[in-house]
Amino acid sequence: MARVRLLNPDQAEGRRREVFDRVKAYYKMVPGLQKALNYLPETTDALWTLSLSTAREGSIREELKRVFFAVTAYEVECEYCTAAHMIALMGKTWSHAECVDLIEGKPSPRLTDKENAAVDFVRVVGRRPAAVTDEMTDKLRNHGWTDAEIVEIVAAVALMRYTSTVASALDVPLEKAMEGVGVSCGVPLNRLES
Repeated sequence: MARVRLLNPDQAEGRRREVFDRVKAYYKMVPGLQKALNYLPETTDALWTLSLSTAREGSIREELKRVFFAVTAYEVECEYCTAAHMIALMGKTWSHAECVDLIEGKPSPRLTDKENAAVDFVRVVGRRPAAVTDEMTDKLRNHGWTDAEIVEIVAAVALMRYTSTVASALDVPLEKAMEGVGVSCGVPLNRLES
Protein backbone atom coordinates (compact mmCIF):
# COMPACT_ATOMS: atom_id res chain seq x y z
CA MET A 1 0.00 0.00 0.00
CA ALA A 2 1.30 3.43 -0.90
CA ARG A 3 2.51 5.72 1.87
CA VAL A 4 0.25 8.48 0.51
CA ARG A 5 -3.24 8.23 -0.90
CA LEU A 6 -3.06 7.79 -4.66
CA LEU A 7 -5.14 10.45 -6.37
CA ASN A 8 -8.03 9.23 -8.47
CA PRO A 9 -7.75 10.62 -12.02
CA ASP A 10 -11.55 10.43 -12.45
CA GLN A 11 -12.04 12.78 -9.49
CA ALA A 12 -9.27 15.22 -10.38
CA GLU A 13 -10.04 18.79 -11.34
CA GLY A 14 -8.22 21.72 -12.90
CA ARG A 15 -4.49 21.37 -13.44
CA ARG A 16 -4.37 17.90 -11.86
CA ARG A 17 -6.95 16.71 -14.38
CA GLU A 18 -4.96 18.23 -17.28
CA VAL A 19 -1.80 16.43 -16.16
CA PHE A 20 -3.61 13.12 -15.70
CA ASP A 21 -5.19 13.48 -19.15
CA ARG A 22 -1.78 14.12 -20.72
CA VAL A 23 -0.30 10.99 -19.13
CA LYS A 24 -3.38 8.92 -19.97
CA ALA A 25 -3.20 9.98 -23.62
CA TYR A 26 0.24 8.36 -23.80
CA TYR A 27 -0.27 5.22 -21.69
CA LYS A 28 -4.04 4.74 -22.11
CA MET A 29 -4.08 4.64 -18.29
CA VAL A 30 -2.56 6.62 -15.41
CA PRO A 31 0.30 4.84 -13.64
CA GLY A 32 0.50 4.82 -9.87
CA LEU A 33 3.63 6.96 -9.94
CA GLN A 34 1.68 9.88 -11.40
CA LYS A 35 -1.24 9.21 -9.05
CA ALA A 36 1.15 9.58 -6.12
CA LEU A 37 3.09 12.59 -7.42
CA ASN A 38 0.20 14.65 -8.82
CA TYR A 39 -0.33 16.37 -5.47
CA LEU A 40 2.23 18.60 -7.18
CA PRO A 41 0.76 18.94 -10.69
CA GLU A 42 3.43 21.31 -12.01
CA THR A 43 6.17 18.97 -10.79
CA THR A 44 4.33 15.96 -12.23
CA ASP A 45 3.90 17.71 -15.57
CA ALA A 46 7.54 18.86 -15.61
CA LEU A 47 8.72 15.32 -14.80
CA TRP A 48 6.51 13.95 -17.57
CA THR A 49 7.98 16.44 -20.07
CA LEU A 50 11.50 15.67 -18.85
CA SER A 51 10.87 11.92 -19.16
CA LEU A 52 9.70 12.23 -22.77
CA SER A 53 12.53 14.62 -23.66
CA THR A 54 15.20 12.45 -22.05
CA ALA A 55 13.97 9.37 -23.90
CA ARG A 56 13.79 11.14 -27.28
CA GLU A 57 16.47 13.86 -27.31
CA GLY A 58 20.01 13.21 -28.43
CA SER A 59 21.64 10.56 -30.57
CA ILE A 60 21.24 7.48 -28.34
CA ARG A 61 18.37 5.30 -29.52
CA GLU A 62 15.35 5.13 -27.24
CA GLU A 63 15.59 1.36 -26.70
CA LEU A 64 19.11 1.73 -25.29
CA LYS A 65 17.89 4.47 -22.99
CA ARG A 66 15.20 2.04 -21.76
CA VAL A 67 18.08 -0.34 -20.96
CA PHE A 68 19.72 2.47 -18.99
CA PHE A 69 16.44 3.12 -17.15
CA ALA A 70 15.96 -0.57 -16.21
CA VAL A 71 19.56 -0.96 -15.02
CA THR A 72 19.45 2.27 -13.00
CA ALA A 73 16.14 1.32 -11.37
CA TYR A 74 17.59 -2.03 -10.38
CA GLU A 75 20.76 -0.41 -9.01
CA VAL A 76 18.74 1.94 -6.80
CA GLU A 77 16.48 -0.94 -5.73
CA CYS A 78 13.21 0.37 -7.14
CA GLU A 79 10.90 -2.56 -7.85
CA TYR A 80 8.29 -0.36 -9.53
CA CYS A 81 10.65 1.26 -12.03
CA THR A 82 12.64 -1.93 -12.66
CA ALA A 83 9.45 -3.80 -13.54
CA ALA A 84 8.08 -0.91 -15.64
CA HIS A 85 11.21 -0.67 -17.77
CA MET A 86 11.61 -4.43 -18.09
CA ILE A 87 8.06 -4.49 -19.47
CA ALA A 88 9.01 -1.69 -21.89
CA LEU A 89 11.99 -3.75 -23.09
CA MET A 90 9.87 -6.88 -23.42
CA GLY A 91 7.60 -4.78 -25.62
CA LYS A 92 10.68 -4.26 -27.82
CA THR A 93 11.04 -8.08 -28.12
CA TRP A 94 13.49 -8.59 -25.28
CA SER A 95 12.83 -11.84 -23.43
CA HIS A 96 12.33 -11.91 -19.68
CA ALA A 97 15.61 -13.84 -19.31
CA GLU A 98 17.49 -11.26 -21.40
CA CYS A 99 16.16 -8.47 -19.18
CA VAL A 100 17.09 -10.29 -15.98
CA ASP A 101 20.60 -11.09 -17.23
CA LEU A 102 21.10 -7.47 -18.23
CA ILE A 103 19.94 -5.86 -14.99
CA GLU A 104 21.87 -8.39 -12.92
CA GLY A 105 25.11 -7.38 -14.62
CA LYS A 106 25.73 -9.70 -17.56
CA PRO A 107 26.74 -8.15 -20.89
CA SER A 108 23.91 -8.41 -23.37
CA PRO A 109 24.47 -10.12 -26.72
CA ARG A 110 21.75 -7.78 -28.04
CA LEU A 111 24.08 -4.83 -27.45
CA THR A 112 27.40 -3.89 -29.01
CA ASP A 113 30.61 -3.75 -26.97
CA LYS A 114 30.25 0.03 -27.04
CA GLU A 115 26.69 -0.18 -25.67
CA ASN A 116 27.63 -2.74 -23.00
CA ALA A 117 30.43 -0.39 -21.87
CA ALA A 118 27.82 2.34 -21.45
CA VAL A 119 25.63 -0.03 -19.41
CA ASP A 120 28.57 -0.75 -17.10
CA PHE A 121 29.01 3.01 -16.66
CA VAL A 122 25.28 3.37 -15.97
CA ARG A 123 25.59 0.84 -13.12
CA VAL A 124 28.20 3.01 -11.42
CA VAL A 125 26.33 6.28 -11.96
CA GLY A 126 23.09 4.66 -10.82
CA ARG A 127 24.60 3.14 -7.69
CA ARG A 128 26.87 6.01 -6.64
CA PRO A 129 27.39 9.01 -8.93
CA ALA A 130 30.35 10.30 -6.89
CA ALA A 131 32.21 7.06 -7.71
CA VAL A 132 32.58 8.05 -11.38
CA THR A 133 36.21 8.63 -12.33
CA ASP A 134 38.02 10.25 -15.24
CA GLU A 135 39.16 6.78 -16.24
CA MET A 136 35.54 5.68 -16.61
CA THR A 137 34.62 8.53 -18.95
CA ASP A 138 37.90 8.02 -20.85
CA LYS A 139 36.92 4.35 -21.30
CA LEU A 140 33.59 5.47 -22.77
CA ARG A 141 35.40 7.79 -25.18
CA ASN A 142 37.71 4.92 -26.15
CA HIS A 143 34.59 2.93 -27.05
CA GLY A 144 33.44 5.78 -29.28
CA TRP A 145 31.07 7.72 -27.02
CA THR A 146 31.18 11.49 -27.46
CA ASP A 147 31.02 14.02 -24.64
CA ALA A 148 27.45 14.88 -25.70
CA GLU A 149 26.49 11.21 -25.48
CA ILE A 150 28.14 10.85 -22.06
CA VAL A 151 25.98 13.76 -20.88
CA GLU A 152 22.96 12.02 -22.43
CA ILE A 153 23.77 8.81 -20.53
CA VAL A 154 24.16 10.67 -17.23
CA ALA A 155 20.90 12.58 -17.82
CA ALA A 156 19.04 9.28 -18.38
CA VAL A 157 20.43 7.89 -15.13
CA ALA A 158 19.64 11.09 -13.22
CA LEU A 159 16.05 11.03 -14.41
CA MET A 160 15.62 7.42 -13.32
CA ARG A 161 17.21 8.08 -9.92
CA TYR A 162 14.66 10.87 -9.35
CA THR A 163 11.71 8.78 -10.50
CA SER A 164 12.86 5.76 -8.52
CA THR A 165 13.24 7.86 -5.38
CA VAL A 166 9.63 9.01 -5.66
CA ALA A 167 8.30 5.51 -6.38
CA SER A 168 10.33 3.82 -3.63
CA ALA A 169 9.94 6.43 -0.88
CA LEU A 170 6.19 6.65 -1.43
CA ASP A 171 5.97 2.84 -1.85
CA VAL A 172 3.96 3.16 -5.05
CA PRO A 173 2.27 -0.21 -5.61
CA LEU A 174 3.00 -2.22 -8.71
CA GLU A 175 0.59 -2.00 -11.60
CA LYS A 176 -1.31 -5.19 -12.41
CA ALA A 177 0.73 -5.48 -15.63
CA MET A 178 3.88 -5.70 -13.50
CA GLU A 179 2.69 -8.84 -11.74
CA GLY A 180 4.88 -11.78 -12.56
CA VAL A 181 7.84 -9.79 -13.84
CA GLY A 182 9.63 -11.52 -10.98
CA VAL A 183 12.77 -9.47 -10.42
CA SER A 184 13.50 -8.64 -6.82
CA CYS A 185 15.72 -5.77 -5.79
CA GLY A 186 15.27 -6.63 -2.16
CA VAL A 187 11.58 -5.72 -1.82
CA PRO A 188 8.79 -8.26 -2.46
CA LEU A 189 7.18 -7.96 -5.89
CA ASN A 190 3.74 -9.02 -4.67
CA ARG A 191 2.54 -5.51 -3.79
CA LEU A 192 -0.22 -4.91 -6.28
CA GLU A 193 -2.56 -1.96 -6.41
CA SER A 194 -5.98 -3.02 -5.18
